[in-house]
Amino acid sequence: MLEKPNKFRVALISGAAIGAVSGIPGLNLLNCCCCAGVWLGGVLAMYLYRQEFTEGMPPLESSDALLLGLMSGVVGAFVATFLSVAILVVFGPIEAEFLRSLFEKGLDRLAEEGTLPSDMVDQFRDQLESAVQDSARVSSILGNLFIELIVYPIFAILGALLGYAFFRPKTPPQATPVQ
Repeated sequence: MLEKPNKFRVALISGAAIGAVSGIPGLNLLNCCCCAGVWLGGVLAMYLYRQEFTEGMPPLESSDALLLGLMSGVVGAFVATFLSVAILVVFGPIEAEFLRSLFEKGLDRLAEEGTLPSDMVDQFRDQLESAVQDSARVSSILGNLFIELIVYPIFAILGALLGYAFFRPKTPPQATPVQ
């Protein structure tokens, strides 16, 4: 009987997909919907792993999905962090600047309508400026990596289990003997 295919290559590919979806500005908004990009990376891992099976190999098991999801999530967290840092170095804090411009417009509107007092608007602006500056600090990047190393494997495991449900070989129900 043959051994199961190697999971490492599949985990690298699906982890790179998770990292790309999570690290590229604009595309990372897909993760706003319950980490959908990470879920899809887990499903991709199971799809790719299932494609490597041949006749004579042991059947696909849910433990394969758990391990693939875990490995893909960890790889995805590191790839996403690497991409985020690379984009930060090349382009600067573009996401933070974009969010700041959105909040500035909202604060201006609230100040014009008189909904917020002007001193509160100034406090919000100071906090916003502090958040933009903090987004480029090493401690912030490492904090994000720590959170991603917890969250991404969880959702990638869920995605891989979902992929297992989709891609496992269907076995017909066994007939029970009639007495």
